[in-house]
Amino acid sequence: MKDRVVEILVFLMSEMQENKSLHEVDLSELRDRGYTTSEISAAFSWLYENSRTDRMESIRSGKAGAGSRRIFHDAEKTVLSTPAQGYIIQLNELGLIDDREVEIVLDRAMSSGYAGLTVQEVRDLVAMVLFSGDRPTGGGGRSMLNNEDTIH
Repeated sequence: MKDRVVEILVFLMSEMQENKSLHEVDLSELRDRGYTTSEISAAFSWLYENSRTDRMESIRSGKAGAGSRRIFHDAEKTVLSTPAQGYIIQLNELGLIDDREVEIVLDRAMSSGYAGLTVQEVRDLVAMVLFSGDRPTGGGGRSMLNNEDTIH
């Protein structure tokens, strides 16, 4: 379920970068894609918990962060498929994962012992990082809801 919440977060953050507020996002599109109310609510919960961070301000501004850009090492390129590399860059540009979390994802990918990790496999790693419970958040609540929980 957590990897599906990451997919929803990518969708929501992409919408926010197009200067849409969250209440303007068409949730029926997510439901049409097969996401459950619980998964959508969990994504909104994560956004709420992280809404007080500088990361969310950069997302709302629609501008990529200033500064340096990380280049993948040849060994990392071997472990990650080209689409997976692009996916990590996209998540970082959207503000879903910060530079420190990129390093954590890459460290976990490198220690996996596999080569050519797919986007889905990287999405699973990102979900582990985002919902590990040791991320600094603004809310202090929980990111994941139970099956029938919703946010009103």
